[in-house]
Amino acid sequence: MEHQWLTMINHQNHAAIIEYLRSYTKNNKIMRTGKIAIIFFSLLMSVSCTRETNSNQNTSGKTQAYIPIYLSLASVSAIKIDSPKTTTEAGKVYVFGNYLFQNDINKGIHIIDISSRSSPKKIAFIDIPYSTEIAVKGNYLYTNNLSDLVTFDISNPALPVLKSRVKDVFPLPNQKYPPFTGVYFECPDGAKGIVVKWELGEVENPKCRR
Repeated sequence: MEHQWLTMINHQNHAAIIEYLRSYTKNNKIMRTGKIAIIFFSLLMSVSCTRETNSNQNTSGKTQAYIPIYLSLASVSAIKIDSPKTTTEAGKVYVFGNYLFQNDINKGIHIIDISSRSSPKKIAFIDIPYSTEIAVKGNYLYTNNLSDLVTFDISNPALPVLKSRVKDVFPLPNQKYPPFTGVYFECPDGAKGIVVKWELGEVENPKCRR
């Protein structure tokens, strides 16, 4: 018996193992508890070991999968003061005197004149790719530019000045796979740039699964 179920376990034929156990217990009125435990423990271990992380697999046709979104290092680091923009995804805000700084998730920071509380007015936008946080201390505004920490002098809030950049303070998004398990994803290609995020979409024959 041992030889037969071990062969089936090695081939991960779990349905055959269950059927074999049923047949064996039917034809053998008494089955030692220890032997049952060994078989089921082996089966459990074989099921557990079939789960793989970041494995390469092939599927047929279009499948929902996560797609890496790339940017070049130069594009990520490009910061500029721009004209006012429409808010796309409002984040944290900070009031500084007669001004309000509002983070626009992954886009940058809006500068809003609130000297007239009844009619606030956007006056400028700091274009900061993949900025998600904001903090102010004294006359300095701090935010992230993807993984870097950048500091602006806001002594004149209407005209912020980039003062410093500290590289790699924050972790990058995972460059190898999305932050989910049990999903298909498009295998990343480092030659295309830095993976800045993962988006769910339709992928033709995705070859990677996690």
